[in-house]
Amino acid sequence: MSSDSDIAIKVENLSKCYQIYDQPHDRLKQFLMSNRQYYREFWALNDVSFEIKKGETVGIIGRNGSGKSTLLQMICGTLNPTSGSVQTYGRIAALLELGSGFNPEFTGRENIYMNAAVLGLSTEETDARYDQIVAFADIGNFIGQAVKTYSSGMMVRLAFSVAIHVDPDILIIDEALSVGDAYFQAKCAKMIQEIIARGSTVLFVSHDTASVKSLCSRALLLESGRSRYLGDVNTAVEKYYSALIESQRTDRGTEEVIVATQAVDAEFNAGVENFQSMATFQRIQNGVAEFVNVTLLNEQGVAIDSVDFGQKVTLRQVVQVNKSVPKLGLAYHIRDKNGQDIIYSDTGIENDSHLLDVQAGSVHVVEWRFIAHLREGSYVVASMLAEPRDLRIGDVEVADFVPISAKFSLSSAGRPQIYAAAYWDNEINVREIKDVSN
Repeated sequence: MSSDSDIAIKVENLSKCYQIYDQPHDRLKQFLMSNRQYYREFWALNDVSFEIKKGETVGIIGRNGSGKSTLLQMICGTLNPTSGSVQTYGRIAALLELGSGFNPEFTGRENIYMNAAVLGLSTEETDARYDQIVAFADIGNFIGQAVKTYSSGMMVRLAFSVAIHVDPDILIIDEALSVGDAYFQAKCAKMIQEIIARGSTVLFVSHDTASVKSLCSRALLLESGRSRYLGDVNTAVEKYYSALIESQRTDRGTEEVIVATQAVDAEFNAGVENFQSMATFQRIQNGVAEFVNVTLLNEQGVAIDSVDFGQKVTLRQVVQVNKSVPKLGLAYHIRDKNGQDIIYSDTGIENDSHLLDVQAGSVHVVEWRFIAHLREGSYVVASMLAEPRDLRIGDVEVADFVPISAKFSLSSAGRPQIYAAAYWDNEINVREIKDVSN
């Protein structure tokens, strides 16, 4: 247990219950006749406890309605809990929702001073930072106009600029950055990194799991108002995806799933024990079909776990079908040591090369060949097997998802190092043009 001097936020047995009335007059009945209950209880948050150390950056993830915003409001003190307690240590700056804390009739300038005062700055301190706040928000002459005339993007620019320039000990962001344009989001991400580097504590709520992974070392996963997991950010994200996929499953009927008994040729069994030992981590299956082996091979067909930059590699996926279906699609992700997706492809992208009219008991081998143009480092391969529905909106029924189906390390092999995550071949045209100055 950490000492109190190390703690930025301490939440103990926190719960929030709302009374839901079916009819407006039921509220009056409840007021007049307290011996009878005319409402239903809805627990937006239920018995949540955790500690966040000073200087930590923690993501909060979960489906809509899981209690994320309710939790943040209670941490900020804008919502009272039904039970439990919250303790915070230091100045809090929060972006809870678009325009919260702004008076729409005030100008941008007036709202800067009002918000800064609420966050604990004196008028003199705000004067000293005013130009920086306005420059970062970059909304031009609108700073002198009423906030009610602002677009959503302008509103979030100004709110975020105020929040980060009060030098908060705790910065709380609830999805607000998803409103800004790409340039502003990049600028905000850079500023958040600087705030983290200064030792501030950051709570970051977003459905963009890539941003959560890049910014956070830990994550809290909420589900139906309860804490499902708090710990490693990659594990939290995988559990989040597992819950999403589970919720999207439909009743597939009572048709019996046939388990294939066809033996896989020995050629495709190489490394199967290694695959099976890794595949258990956060695996999601529905029984329709499954991966029985995933292997990385060199050009000679030998299984490898070490790759050189520029080496030609084959990713082999062996699939066993347990139930006849009209179509199966396959995909793979290559992820770096931080869990970031670096490379992705699927059989829909690759010329609709899905498996068609697959029969129970059949076994299929799919091989992906590519040149490893990746930055030096360690990588994992995630494999997915699904029944495609409408790929335009990413609608699939997941049959088997294996977050860690293979691992490999990549070395530069004496070649010049690249300075991004990945590289692809370019056609280069170099030519000299004549001096036309004379």
